[in-house]
This record gives sequence, C-alpha cells and structure tokens, in this order.
Amino acid sequence: MASVTVGENQLQRIIRDLHDAVAELGKEHMENGEPITDDSANLHKFCYKLEYLLQYDQKEKATFLGSRKDYWDYFCDCLAKMKGTNDGIRFVKSISELKTSLGKGRAFIRYCLVHQRLADTLQQCLMNQRVTCDWYYARSPFLKSYFNVDIINHLYELNEVQFDVASRGYDLDSEWPTFARRTLGSATHMWRPPSRCSSVNSLVSNYSQPAEEFLPCPDFGSNLLSDLGELGEISCSGVDELRAELDRSELQQQNLLKEVHRLTDEAAELRREVRDLQGKLLVAENVNQKPHNERDQLFDSSQKQEAEQANGELTGSLQPMTKEPVALKENEERLAELQAGLEKERTATLRQTNELQAAVNHLEEALRLKEQEARSLQIQLQDMQKSIEEEKNQVEEMKKREQEGHEELHQRNSQILSLQEQLKLKETELSFGNLKIQQLENQSQRLSEHNQSMENQGKKLEEYKTQCSSLMEINAKLLHTIKRAEESSKELAESKAALERELTILKASETFHARLDSAGLIAEEQEKKPLEENQHLEESIQKLQVAVKEKHGELYVRPSSMDTETGADRHLKADLDKERANKNEDLYASQLDLNMKEVSRLQGEVMDLQALLQVSAEERLKIQAMQEVTEASREDLHSQSEQLKAQVEELNQQHVAELLQCREREEAIAKERDSEAHARADIQAQVASIQKELDMLKRQHSSVALQNAEAREALHTANIEMAELGIQVCLLTRHNEELVAKLQELEKKAQKEVQALNDCAESLSKDNTRLLEELYQVEELHKAMKELQQRLEEAQEEARTLRKCNQREINALRVQLAEQATHHGDKEKVLNEDLLGAQSQMEAEQEKVATLETRLAELEAINRTYCQMIEEKNTSIASCDGLLLQKEEQLNQMKEDLSKAQEKFALAQKACQDLSENLQKITSEKQTCDLKASAEIDDLYRTKRNLEERLVELIRDKDVLWQKSDALEFEQKLRAEEETERDLPYCLGCHTQFTWWLRRHNCKLCGRPFCHSCCNNTVIVHQGGNRERCCKDCYDQHSAIAEGPPQEDLGGPSQPRLYPSASTPTKHSMLSDAALQSPRLDDMAFDIITDEEVNGILDNDSLLFTTALCPESGAQGPEELTSNLTAEEVEELPALVQDTELCLITSGEMTLSVPLTMEEIAEFGEESRELFIKSGCYSRLPITVADTGPTICWEFSSTPKSISLCVVYRESAETPLEQTKVLIPLTRCSSHKETIRGKLKACNPGEYSLIFDNSYSRFISKKVFYRLSMEQPVV
Repeated sequence: MASVTVGENQLQRIIRDLHDAVAELGKEHMENGEPITDDSANLHKFCYKLEYLLQYDQKEKATFLGSRKDYWDYFCDCLAKMKGTNDGIRFVKSISELKTSLGKGRAFIRYCLVHQRLADTLQQCLMNQRVTCDWYYARSPFLKSYFNVDIINHLYELNEVQFDVASRGYDLDSEWPTFARRTLGSATHMWRPPSRCSSVNSLVSNYSQPAEEFLPCPDFGSNLLSDLGELGEISCSGVDELRAELDRSELQQQNLLKEVHRLTDEAAELRREVRDLQGKLLVAENVNQKPHNERDQLFDSSQKQEAEQANGELTGSLQPMTKEPVALKENEERLAELQAGLEKERTATLRQTNELQAAVNHLEEALRLKEQEARSLQIQLQDMQKSIEEEKNQVEEMKKREQEGHEELHQRNSQILSLQEQLKLKETELSFGNLKIQQLENQSQRLSEHNQSMENQGKKLEEYKTQCSSLMEINAKLLHTIKRAEESSKELAESKAALERELTILKASETFHARLDSAGLIAEEQEKKPLEENQHLEESIQKLQVAVKEKHGELYVRPSSMDTETGADRHLKADLDKERANKNEDLYASQLDLNMKEVSRLQGEVMDLQALLQVSAEERLKIQAMQEVTEASREDLHSQSEQLKAQVEELNQQHVAELLQCREREEAIAKERDSEAHARADIQAQVASIQKELDMLKRQHSSVALQNAEAREALHTANIEMAELGIQVCLLTRHNEELVAKLQELEKKAQKEVQALNDCAESLSKDNTRLLEELYQVEELHKAMKELQQRLEEAQEEARTLRKCNQREINALRVQLAEQATHHGDKEKVLNEDLLGAQSQMEAEQEKVATLETRLAELEAINRTYCQMIEEKNTSIASCDGLLLQKEEQLNQMKEDLSKAQEKFALAQKACQDLSENLQKITSEKQTCDLKASAEIDDLYRTKRNLEERLVELIRDKDVLWQKSDALEFEQKLRAEEETERDLPYCLGCHTQFTWWLRRHNCKLCGRPFCHSCCNNTVIVHQGGNRERCCKDCYDQHSAIAEGPPQEDLGGPSQPRLYPSASTPTKHSMLSDAALQSPRLDDMAFDIITDEEVNGILDNDSLLFTTALCPESGAQGPEELTSNLTAEEVEELPALVQDTELCLITSGEMTLSVPLTMEEIAEFGEESRELFIKSGCYSRLPITVADTGPTICWEFSSTPKSISLCVVYRESAETPLEQTKVLIPLTRCSSHKETIRGKLKACNPGEYSLIFDNSYSRFISKKVFYRLSMEQPVV
C-alpha cells in the first residue's frame, strides 16, 4: 500500500506541475499578445510533463523488426479509424524526417497544439477503454477516472492559447526543440493563426514554406544545428548569441548562393559568346582565304589569256601592235586597283581576327587561372575535411568521456543524496524521539505538580467546610439583626446587584463545565489515539490548573469577605442601637412592616444563592473526578515514558552506529567528489578549447565549401567547354577537307563573298563592342560584390553593437533588480519596526486589561462581602454526592473503554508480529530462490566450461577425422580397383580365360572373379545360414578368426539369462553378441557404424526399463524383477552392471539427497515434489524401511529431457557404499514425454535408494517431479 500511495502522490505532483505549466502558458500568451513559440520555457516544461504522463506505466511493445513502440502507436491505434480526427496522424506520417515512434509522437503533440485539438484527441483516445487497457498497466493515470478528468480539464485551457511551432526543421527523434528557428521576414508580430485544414496536402503546403527556406544549405545548417543543440546547455546568453549568428550565417549563405547562381549564369553566357566568336572567326578566316586564292587564280588565268591573245594578234598581223600596249596598260591598272582593294579588305579582316584571337587568348588564360585555383581549392578542401574529421573524432571522444564522467557524477550524486536523505530521516526520527521524551517528561512533571496541588486543594476544601459551619452560625445571628435594621434596604439592593454579577460568574462557570466535558471527550479520544493523547492532556491540565487557581482564589476571598461581613454587621448593630434611641416608636412600627417585606424578598434571594451553592458543589465533584482521571493518565504516561526512553536509547545507539558509517561514507564520497571536480574542471577546459576550435573550423569549412562549390562548377563548365572544342576541332578538319574540294566551284562567287565579308566585318565590330560592354558589366558586378561584402561586414558590426546593447540592458536590469531588492529590504525593515510598535502597544493594552481584571477581582471581593446566606450551601452537598456517584460510573465506563482499546492494541501488535513473520518467511524464500539461481548460474558456468573443453576436444578430433577420411578415400580407391578386378574376363587365381565351358564364380566375401577350382571353399557367413562359396584368401582369413573361443561358450542361445523373468536381454549381453557376430577383418578396419545399428543398440538399451516401468504395456515390471530376488540372486548379478552403479555412487558428484521414511511416504499426499539434478551429477531419495513386506510405489517425470534411474539397497545408512546391492540397474527413461511408474517390494529392512542419474548429460541440468506411495501387504 505504501508503494501505491507513493506512486499516486508522484502522479498528483506531476499533474499539478502540468496544470502550473498550462496556467503559465496562458498567462504568457495574455501578457505578450503573441503566439507561443519554441523559445518558451513553459512550453518545454509542459511537453516534458505530458510526455512523462504518456509514458508512465506503459507496456513495453515492439514491432516485428524489434524497434520499440511508444505513445505514437497508441494514438494510431485509437485514432486511425476515426474520421475527422486522423488528419494529424496522416500529416505526421507524411513527414519523412521522422524515423522513430517517439519523434512522431512529439510531432503529433505539436500538431495538436497548433490546431488546438490536444484535449479533444486525448479525450477520444481515453474513451477507447479497450485499447487504453491494452497499452497501459493498472497504475497509469489514464486508467483512473479522477486523474483523467484533471488532465483533460487542464488541457482544455490550452484551446485559448495560440501556438506557432514548426513541424519540420528539428530533430524530434532525439529531443524536444529548445529554440525557435526564425528566417528573414518572419517576425513574431506578423504571426498568422493556423487554419483548420482538413486535408493533408494543404497542411503540407502550409508547412513546406519554412522547410524550403533551409533547403539550399542542408550540409551546413543541420550540422550547425546539431552542434548548437549539443552546446546549447552551456548558458542562456551563449545560446542567444549562437542563434543570432546562425540566422546571420543562413542569410549570408542564401545571398552568396544567389550570387553564385547569377555569376554561373553570366559565365555560361560569356562562354557561349566566346564559342560564337570563335566560330565566326573561323568562318571569317575561311572566307578570307577563299577570295585570296580566287584572286590569284583569276590573275594567273587573265595573264594567260592576254598573252595568248597578244601572241595571236602578233602572229596574225603587225598592225594592232600599237594598240595592244594601251590595252595592256588599262588591264594592268584595273588589276592594280583590284589588288589594292583586296589588300585593304585583307588587312581589315586580319586586324579583326587578331583582336578576336587576343580576346580568346585572354579568356583562355582566365580559364586556366580558374582551373589552377579550383585545383588548389580542392587540395585545401581535402586537407580541411581530413582535419575536420580528425577534430570531430576527437570531439566525439571527449564528449563520450564527458558523458561517462557526467554519468558517474550523477550516480555518485544520487548516492550522496540517498545517504543525505537517510541521514535526515534518522535525524528527524531522533529529534521526534527526543521531543516525545521531553514532552512525556514535562507531562509527568506537570501531573506530579497537579497531583500535589489537588491534594492541597482537598485540604483547603476541608478547612473551607469548617469555616462554612462557623459562618453559618454567624449568619444565624445576623438574621436577627437584619429584622431590626432600617437602612439595610439600600445595602440589600446593592447586594442584589452583586448577586446578579455572581449569576454571570456562575454562567461563566457553566461554560467552564462544558469545557470540562469537552476535556472528558478529548480524554476518550486520547484512549483511541495514543499519539494525540499527550497534547490534549497538556491542554486539559493547563485548563484545570487555571480553574483550580480560580477556585482557590474564590475560597481564599470568601473567608475574608465573611470576616468583613461580620465586622459590618457589628457596625450595623451599633448604629441600629443608636438609631433606636433616636427614633420614635410610631415610625419604628411602620418601618418594621417595610423591613418584613424586604426580609421576605431577601429570603427568595437566599434560595437563589442556595441553588448557586449547589452548582459550586457540583463543580467541586467534577474537579475531584478530573483529578482521578489525571492521576490514571499520569501513571499511563509514566509507563509510556519509560518504554519510550528504552526505545530512544536503542535508537540512539543505532543512530550513532549509522552516523559513524555515514561519516566514513561521506569522507570517501568527499574524496571522490574532489577528484571528480578536478577531472570535471579539466574536461570543461578541454571542451571549451575544443568548442572554440570547432567554431573556427566550422567558419573555415563554410567558406572553403563555398569556394569548393564554385571551383567545382567552374571545372565542370571548363571540362564541358574543352570537350565541345575538341568536337569542334574534329568538325573543322572535316569541313576544311570539304572546302578544299569545293574551292574550284567557289572561284566564280568571289565578288559576292567579298560583299559578305564586308557585312561580316561590320557584324564582328558590333559583336566586339557588345563584348566590351559585357566585360564592363562583369567588372561592375565584381564591384557590386565587394559592396555587398562591405554591407555584410557592416551588418555584422551592427549585430555586434546590438548584442553589446542587449548585454548593457541586461546589466541595467540586473542593477534595477538589485535596487528593487534593497528597496524591498528597506520596506521589510520598516514593516518590522511597525510590528514591534504594534507589539509594544499590545503589551500596554494587555497591562491595562490586567489592571482592569485586578480591579474587577477587587470589586467582586467587595460584592461577595454582602453574601450573608452561605449557611444554606451545606444542603447542596448531598446533591453533589449524587453527582460524584455518576462521575464514578462514567469513570468505570472510561476504564472499560480503555481496556477495549488496549485489547485492540494487542490485536494490532499480533497482526504486526504476523506480518513480521510473513516477512521473514518471504526473505527466507527469497534466499532459497537466490541459492537456486546461484546454483543454476554455477551450473551454466560449468556447462560453459565443459562446452569449451568439448570444443577443444572436437578441434583435436578434427585432425583424427581428417585422417580417417583420408583412409576412407584410400579404401574407396582400393574398392574401386577391386570393382575393376571384378569385371576382369579371366580368373585371378589361375589366369585362365572364362568361356561358355569355364564358368565365372564370384567370391561371396570379396566379390572377385574366380573359376570353379580356385573358388571351391565354403564358409558360414551368417549364423544359422547356408554355407557360401569363397576364395582361398578369404577362407584363410575367416578360419583364422574362427580359431578363437566358440560362439556357444561366449553367449549362445542356450546360455541362461541373467534375469529369468525379464523378456529382453541386457545391454551387456547384446553388446557381447554384437561384438561376436560382427567379424573384424583387416581390410575392414575403418567400417562406418550406421544409424540403424546405433538406434538398435539404444532401443535394446531402453527396452528393459520402458517395458518394465509402464504397467499399461502388459510386460513384466521392474517390481517383478526385483521383488522376488533374494540376496544370493542379487549377488549373482554381473559385475559389470553393479560396477557402473557403484562407480556412480562412490565417485560421482551428488546434487541433492532427500531422506524419507515410510511414515513420511504414507503422508506424502497427491501433490508431486521437485528434485533438482545438475549436469554431470545425480540425486538420490534414500528410504528407510523398518519392517519387511511393504511395497514402495513411485511415479515421476522430468524436464527438459530424459533421466536415468536405478534402485540400490543396503542394510543401513552406516554401511559403506561399496557393500550396496543393485536391485534395478541404471536405465534411461523417456520421462520427459510421459510419467514413469514403478513398484518395489521391500523383502528386508534397510535403506532403499532411488537414484536419478544425470551424469551422462554434460551441459543440461534437469528437474524431476516425483510422487511416492506405499502399499501394505494383505495378511
């Protein structure tokens, strides 16, 4: 019950913490007016508490592959088939980042918080009682209705709170998020409330936006996040700085990636333009070569034609000789003009081609420089990656060491805390014991003082009675004087007022009586609750002391008042005598009538006073009863105080011993703690240095990675360009060959191509200007890049200044907090001074009240002087006696109640004793279980050792087996050769060919071919069979074997059996027969024993006992074998059988021996008992038989496998083991499949032992469940 209450208290505390977290979340949302993000510490607390409740007392379940199931699978089982509520399930399943069940459950909780569905979903899950019972044990809060209502009511308060938590970007499989990841433009005041989307696609689209913002940097962001998650526990300020740096690095990364993409696009465009220009340049060169060649050809052809024409004209006639030089001159001028124009065009095109080649060379040099830079960057990157990997390995090793140190520290701290708690408990117990002792001592002292005061009060009461009697006489005299008094009317009126005051006092006394009655009830409760009795007794004793003091004061005041009253009466007498002489007789008669009326009135008042006196007598009786009760309680308390003193002394001794032990432990723990503190300081210093190095390496890694990416892109593009250029070169070579073939056809189109060249030159000039403009643009882009870098540095400086400002603000807030604390301290001082002043005022008022009370007491004393009717109080004493008797009866009843309470206490003590006895039994059972477990562990260790030995033996036997396998292979080769010999066409003895006249005969032993004369020998191969034909060699070998002892002498069928009544031969006889019947030939040295032979031997071995011990089989049982055996017949058992059992008993290892008698067997009962047998050992059940004639019956079964049984006999337990006689030989039983039964008749008195043998099993221990019974012989 104690563990249950502790568990419920823990659950209540967790639920209270959950409620506090919910309230703080609502308060935070109301104060800020913004949704709750992952930066909220209250959200972290709420998530941890809710996850603890979901995992509390949860049943352990696993998937088919062995991974552990968690509360996510519980949500799936409850909500998967419910329409309208499984959107969250489908949404979480669509997130591929989550791998474990725990991470998916956390994502589902965050989904429910965002959509304000957490209370509804949990309530729907808890309504499914069957699935909840299948997932949780009985102690879970979800199986208790009062806990369910509290949890769901608290969660419904979160429906008014808005949450802004992302579903992606966190490693929910490892831990809850501890900070909110902010991106550019996602300010907290721009939060939009989540829509109640019912489809998974819309939800995924909503949450894909923040996830896509982190896609450009998956390699670095995740690593930075994981590293920051590991370092986030160092300090809050460090975490904020790291978050800010992370956001800045992400922005820088995004900007740089955009610029890289833009620059790569521009580079690609530039490369395309360079390719176009190169192509155009090649075309222009070809075009220039064509007109030049055509011009030369035209010039040569024109010269030839002109020369021919000139020769024709010269030969034809001499007249046109004068005209030809003019025509020649004109042709030469035309040719010169054409040559000049062509040369001009050629020079222009050459200039253009030179400019284009210079630009191409410049670009190629830039490409080469970039390739070299990329190679160097790759080398640096590889070096950096190697160094980063080495440092990461070092950091991981340091983290592992730090975690191990933290775990050891945590364990030791827990041990220290447990020891401190034990110390505190012991100290509190000691302090409680000391307080109880002090309280009991104080109570005993108070009771003794109270008894003394009560005795003094009794004496004073007796004196009071005497004074009362004297005062009665005085009052009787005063009555006569009152009749004559004339001025007593005024004084009597005053006495009336005094009597009214006394009535108020008596009412107060009645209230006091009510308090006394309540004190009596408290006394009854004290008897029921001994622990609260002391406090109530103290209060009642204090009240009684106050009441007794008041009564004493009244008793002391009343005699003095009576004396004053007598003095006043005397004065009155004197005055009356004087007035008598002065007054007239007429007036005296009238006044006497008035006085008589007043006397009658005063008599009524006297009757009232008598009633008051009776009340005071009752009070006295009550006080006496309370005195007796206090005396009885004092005696009880005294006895209890003595017992508590003894217990306290014992506790003190125990506490001193425990304190010594605890001090020793504390010293050891302090030493360990000092060493751990030094180690921890060293580790922290190393971790700090490594973290700094990590930060530097991460920054270098990010920059190098960017450079590497750029270099890779540049390399890739350069390689593509080189491949394209190679392809273009091949194409150009082919094109040139085709152009050479077409040159003759293109001579006529020279003029047209010249015009085309002019057009191309103009276009090339335009392209050149455009390329120059693009180069200027590239330079401007570089300038813009530099400006952007400067802006980035300025932004970083601004962030640093902001960080410094935040730190200054934090310092200022700390100063303000310190000032507020001082201000509060001043306020507390002022309030304390005000309190002191109020206390002084209260003390002054209390002093005033005390003075007024003294004045009141004086006035009451003066008023009591006028109480002249005390003589009638004696009449009330009789009634007080009756009240005393009633109180005595009440006292007797209280004593009876006390005796009943004591009886209950005795019963409770008996129950405690029974519980302690049960506890002792349980501890003893636990010890036995521990012993059994240790025995089993030893057994397993022994089996392990045996297995290792067996493994060594098997390894050793492996070589032998290989040798045997080689021998077998050799034998198979021989047999194969023999088989080849069997197919020979001639006789192996005389080497004559077989014909239809000379028949082939095969030897029945070796199978080789022989003729009739060479195979003329016959032998008997099988017992009782025919004679078979064999060769001479086989006949000689068989006759050499047969020269040994004859078969009939060793164990023929005519030999008498060892057990005449048994229907099966023994193991020994069967083995000997098998040995004789299987001849061992020299050439058959490596015969393989088949499985059939082994099974036959085992069947013959187990046939004896299985047929003997099963009465259902109809065969003779073992009791028939041994019940009629005499000692002489037992002695005739073969020595081999007896030697095995005697060797087992003498040299074997015994596990258990359970001695029994015939009386115990008669009272054995129907239940079976257990007998444990270790591997390689045996256990025995020795049964002592005093008389002859009884039959011992047994039945048993074994687990996990079969067991062997034998029965032996010896005359007494003192006879040596060598003289034991075997009644039933050792036989294996399949008792693991069926129960084995058997009987044995005790012909002689002595000790009969049932031996269960497990020595043949080297690795498996076994348990035998047996039941014994006894049958008496019928006379």
